Amino acid sequence: MPTFFYKAKQGPDRTVDGEIAAESRQAAIARLERTGLSPFSLEEIAGDKKEKVRSRGRVRGRDITVFTRQLAGLLRAGVPILRALSTIQQQTENRMFQGAIMEVSAAVRDGRTLSESLSRHPRLFPELYVSMVRAGESAGMLDEILMRLAEARESDDELQSRVIGAIAYPALVLSVGILSVFVILTFFLPRIMHLFDGMSQELPIPTRLVLFVSGVFSRYWPVLLIVAGLLMLLARRQLKSEEGRLALDTSLLKLPVIGNFARDTDVVRFARTLSLLVKAGISVDRALALAANTLANRRLRAAVQAAAAETVRQGATIADGFKRRPEIPEFVTNMVAVGEESGHLDEALSEVASFYQRELDRDLRLVTTLLEPLLILLVGAVVGFIIFAMLLPIFQIGQTVR
Repeated sequence: MPTFFYKAKQGPDRTVDGEIAAESRQAAIARLERTGLSPFSLEEIAGDKKEKVRSRGRVRGRDITVFTRQLAGLLRAGVPILRALSTIQQQTENRMFQGAIMEVSAAVRDGRTLSESLSRHPRLFPELYVSMVRAGESAGMLDEILMRLAEARESDDELQSRVIGAIAYPALVLSVGILSVFVILTFFLPRIMHLFDGMSQELPIPTRLVLFVSGVFSRYWPVLLIVAGLLMLLARRQLKSEEGRLALDTSLLKLPVIGNFARDTDVVRFARTLSLLVKAGISVDRALALAANTLANRRLRAAVQAAAAETVRQGATIADGFKRRPEIPEFVTNMVAVGEESGHLDEALSEVASFYQRELDRDLRLVTTLLEPLLILLVGAVVGFIIFAMLLPIFQIGQTVR
């Protein structure tokens, strides 16, 4: 379906622009007019120009979350859905997202449900989102489902920002440390190597080691950078494959602190999502399939998908499927079993999410209190060793003179 870039008047003194998909120019104009706009420029976008226009206004996850909460609030206040969509569209500053909301509104006006209209934009509204909206429409509680969905997205955003915040500073310290050592060995030490040329006695082993490494770096640093770049490209290509990513994720779970960190992050997101889906009335097998896609670790995702395929779809319980997978923590399996026996699976999953959220908070405190000082000490030890190695011959000369 062709995509058109439009400019239109909205009211007497406001001009808006965006994208709209339609079968023809006439259909695009008619759709814009039905939304209350008066188009005065309409240009079909094709090929590289289309990509250029789209990249100009990327939609962030925060935009989707705000849209969800605003729509839930307006529907809860009794505002009709078309008017609610129009109100949110007028308040949206992102041009690309504004055009998407306009297309959703036009589809709803044409008789489609909200979930069907949202499913036409899978990049903005993934399958999990659309399934939740569809469940809300079927149960007649769309505003409640949207509010829960907004809260879940906000919790995920907060979790992601906290994880990034905990990793960002140690990563910065490590990057600056590596760069500093590289500059010292490559550009600084070669300028003072001549100080040891006239020495009659043999240089100490630490000094010879540092001078050797510095010599290699100073002579071949362009080659070393090229080799490092090629290795990074090769590793990136390998990680793009399913086998490479699965091997990395499997190894990651076995690491002492980082493994717990990665596992807890995924379990919190998975349990919270599955609880939300079960509470919305979505079937267990469908809920498991959707919640499994939220797992970033391929090993954990494969375990959940295998549990769903081997047990739940054959009439067994979720807990029975989880017991066969050692990757899934035993606490999760036990809580799911209790939830299934009591008929309150959603509450049990919420408790799982809360428990692992507390575990994750502890891991984050551990990372911030221990990892940062350890990295600083590591970088300081390397730089200190270089300085010690360069001063050691001078100390030996002083002892000889005495």
